[in-house]
Amino acid sequence: MARAKRSAETTDAMRRELIAAARAMIARDGIHGLTARGLAQELGWAVGTIYTVAPSLDVITLEANAAELDALRGALEAALDQAAPDPTAQVLALARGYLAFAESRPRNWSAIFERQAESGDGPPDWYQARQLALFDLLERTLRPLAGSATEARWAARSFWAALQGFLALSMAGHVERVAEDPETGRRQDLAAYLVEMLLSGLAARRG
Repeated sequence: MARAKRSAETTDAMRRELIAAARAMIARDGIHGLTARGLAQELGWAVGTIYTVAPSLDVITLEANAAELDALRGALEAALDQAAPDPTAQVLALARGYLAFAESRPRNWSAIFERQAESGDGPPDWYQARQLALFDLLERTLRPLAGSATEARWAARSFWAALQGFLALSMAGHVERVAEDPETGRRQDLAAYLVEMLLSGLAARRG
């Protein structure tokens, strides 16, 4: 029994080490640079050992992305703690926190969406729970401004879609490319402007 317990603990430790290495490799080389052979070399393991710890490279990618979602949630919660308690300031803090996180880990951030686009399967329930936790954070922040849980749910998804689209275009350099004034091309300022317009629309809906 003690031997089995030690074996499980060892496997858990190896899995954590594997996922940390996968996140580091994605940060350096992007999602397409993540390979079992590369991970094995990074860790000093045999390639076969990789698949005794995780069943497939896709599972490794999912777990690495889930770890990024957890880190993002932590960053957003920290941004909320540092912001003024006013709901508008809190929403702006979430937007700025999201952009700052994506800018600090661009390849890891991109991997979340690249994996979803390339996989024919939807994410498993445990992964969707991570995503829903992020939406819940935004919904709770928007609730005082939306007036109802249903309106907050719709607003959260609309805000996320708008900010996500803006960020994807901006990270690819398209937003700054069309800006006439270089000063208006600052990503954080443009994102704040976008969120303020969305908040104005939400206020108008409430009359």
